[in-house]
Amino acid sequence: MQKRIPLPNGTTIWVSPSVTPGTFTPPVPTDPSWIEVQRVTALTHSGGDEKFSIHSPLGSYEDVRTPAGRNLMDIQLSFQDAPGSAFATAIELGRDSRAALAWKFKLPGGQVSIVFSGYASGSMIPVLDRNQLMVIAITIAVIGTPKRITG
Repeated sequence: MQKRIPLPNGTTIWVSPSVTPGTFTPPVPTDPSWIEVQRVTALTHSGGDEKFSIHSPLGSYEDVRTPAGRNLMDIQLSFQDAPGSAFATAIELGRDSRAALAWKFKLPGGQVSIVFSGYASGSMIPVLDRNQLMVIAITIAVIGTPKRITG
């Protein structure tokens, strides 16, 4: 059995090809289609910031800001090269077919998960990371807003 190496803070990452077409709803956290992404080396994100509409009402001295949506969110994920593994195959098939994948971040303690759907992009060709570790770096274009689920 392959040894599980979680992220330093205890978070584990899972992927599933079982996204509901049309609504892009990920499966429930207990669904058997989830595949754990092994040996994740880095996880960062960008975007998701609130955008505001600014206007000046007639006769008013100060401008008014109202929320107008959020910027698109991307998550950068890198993991140790594992050709032929179930998770690498699922990510590569989703990327090549331009199909949305479901993603689950299981937080430390195992009681809370963050689930969302997104498109994987990037090269499946490994690059050298520090200490000569071969890693695959991908970007996940998040669809909608990630949901925090307890249980």
